[in-house]
Amino acid sequence: MVVAFYALIGALLGVSWLTFFHYLARHPDLVAHEVDDRIVPAERFRALIGVILYTTAGFLGYLVAPLIGLVIFIVLPVFYGITSARLRQVPLRRRIARRPPPPGT
Repeated sequence: MVVAFYALIGALLGVSWLTFFHYLARHPDLVAHEVDDRIVPAERFRALIGVILYTTAGFLGYLVAPLIGLVIFIVLPVFYGITSARLRQVPLRRRIARRPPPPGT
């Protein structure tokens, strides 16, 4: 039962973010001009994935096995961290992407 409750809270948080970014997508004048045009759709997608995964974790955790829900709950923050706009801008990652090919290739 606790797995389902946690999933419900997570899904509701995701719905609030989804609503927020949907509103921003429909009212682009509220977004700062410096913000990349791809950010709002990407954030809407992340929120939708969160809602889907929290809901899936709740159902599977309640109906099948709580451990399945727990695994999804652990994966979700990792997903949010990896897809975060700030993480995409880490200088090390940019340096690796621009690294010239090794000699002899």
